[in-house]
Amino acid sequence: MATFALNTDSHPPGTDLAERVAAVTALARIPGSEVYLDPADVDYEAWNHVGDPLAEDLIELMRARKVMGGDLYANARKLEAEGIPEATAFFRDVETLPSWFDLDSLRVGASMGRRNLFGMKIGMVSALPFTYIDPATAEVMGATGRLASGGDYRRRMVETAAGFVGALDVDGMLPGGQRWILWVRIRLLHTMIRLGIHRTQQWTRYDRGVPVSQLATAACSYIFGQHRVNVIKFAGGVVSQAERDGFALMWRWIARIEGANNQLLGRTHAEEFALQSREHQYLYEPSAKGAELTESVIAGATRMGSFRGSRTINQAVTRQLLAPKMAATVPNGDLRKCLGVAPVPMAEILVRIVAFLLKIPNQLTRLKRVRDHFDENGQKTLDDAIERGLRGIKAEYRGTPVGGQPTDQ
Repeated sequence: MATFALNTDSHPPGTDLAERVAAVTALARIPGSEVYLDPADVDYEAWNHVGDPLAEDLIELMRARKVMGGDLYANARKLEAEGIPEATAFFRDVETLPSWFDLDSLRVGASMGRRNLFGMKIGMVSALPFTYIDPATAEVMGATGRLASGGDYRRRMVETAAGFVGALDVDGMLPGGQRWILWVRIRLLHTMIRLGIHRTQQWTRYDRGVPVSQLATAACSYIFGQHRVNVIKFAGGVVSQAERDGFALMWRWIARIEGANNQLLGRTHAEEFALQSREHQYLYEPSAKGAELTESVIAGATRMGSFRGSRTINQAVTRQLLAPKMAATVPNGDLRKCLGVAPVPMAEILVRIVAFLLKIPNQLTRLKRVRDHFDENGQKTLDDAIERGLRGIKAEYRGTPVGGQPTDQ
């Protein structure tokens, strides 16, 4: 295991873990709470033992009332309309815009994403494995089976991509918007998975934390935000600092929709980076399951025909996108070694050459006419690709069975 320079063991000395977990759980139960600390003072260990109390209360209530069938979101809204406390608290949390929310910045970031379609596409090849530096996340993904060997990889990837594409529709990501509703459904899905794993009584990592913890959820903000901007730039994309900031801000907002507490997200980009660095370094640990699932991503991309179905090129691309310079939050670690992605030297040289050459045509995106074209058509292009991938079957985002037991009933 890598040793890091930053001190992530920041909990108050002499305090009992159960007491600290109770304290941050109480904070997580306050809808839309904004209680910020210096990143060095955040209790990362305690947060890793907390799931999503507000969503868990709602799902448990819906189970008790036997309203888990049909449209979960619509059913939850009906409970809210009836004034049921668990439902009103949940929606108050997920609808609250944090003080750092900046609509204009989000629009700037989304515009950049819409004109970098290739960079957006290949970002999935590294972003998903990046999350597997946390063995608990890898165990959860393995438990559901959908991204593991033999799982329905193509369908799962397209459903995931639908959320990523929707994040570029800023108006749709506002509370009540259709893209926002999709992410609320994903939050409920994560909650069903967490509760389902609890019910199997087979989780072996309770000494370290709970499945789909607050820490793991918050830690995705950098991975799907700043890291994917690094990928876009690697693929030749022209990105200003304002565009980088706006793209990253959307993923901080998505992490908030997903239930991550503001204390783990921060108020500024600098604060977020300091928090994310400590979160990633706390979670970072090589694991057999992480390596297995990373292999599944590479094999799955190959089966889907990415880079003309070349296994070697897909592996080379993954290695380049997981290189240390692409993951600044883990300065003393190497994600490629952590995740077991073996070198393919000649293919990696080819990938670097092609990536450099892509900078040439991408200079056209500096032109206003080109930018206007992608602002008008980029979202539709991406949405159409998702529709083709779904093959007419709407994504439901319901809990996947765990240990042979349903989680959405």
